[in-house]
Amino acid sequence: MTDFEPRWDMITPLFAAISGEDHAYAPHEGPGSADATVLAIPTGDVPQPPKLPEGGGISEAPLEEYDVVELTIWGRPAAQGRIAFGDGVAAIGGFGFAADDADGRLGAAVVSALAEEAFLEGAEWLVTVIDGDPAAIPPYLAQGWTEAAKVSAR
Repeated sequence: MTDFEPRWDMITPLFAAISGEDHAYAPHEGPGSADATVLAIPTGDVPQPPKLPEGGGISEAPLEEYDVVELTIWGRPAAQGRIAFGDGVAAIGGFGFAADDADGRLGAAVVSALAEEAFLEGAEWLVTVIDGDPAAIPPYLAQGWTEAAKVSAR
């Protein structure tokens, strides 16, 4: 576990915003497996600046409930992620890949760009939710991410 203390009233709407779905998470209680795992990292612990592949570029687009960061390679979309902001925390997710990212390098660049945006907005922590218990942590969420909570969908 980590020093991050989830405030469910704040982060549940952030997760709903970036997923585009109207569902909520609650702390998992009782026996059995949880539906998902919340991971957290201090914003300043995410490696900076983003390591872009040759021909890579990052663009950011603020939308209504969340912002989108997109990584392009030679002008073509390769990876993207979403971020929503709360008080001292930012939730990231909605990751999508149009190019192969088996080694996690494209996703890591997107996470780094999202962390930079979170830092500029004053977020001390980044959180994300990964399906499963135990969660299969994707390679783009490199070192430093720790389990903050097990959650169940309501």
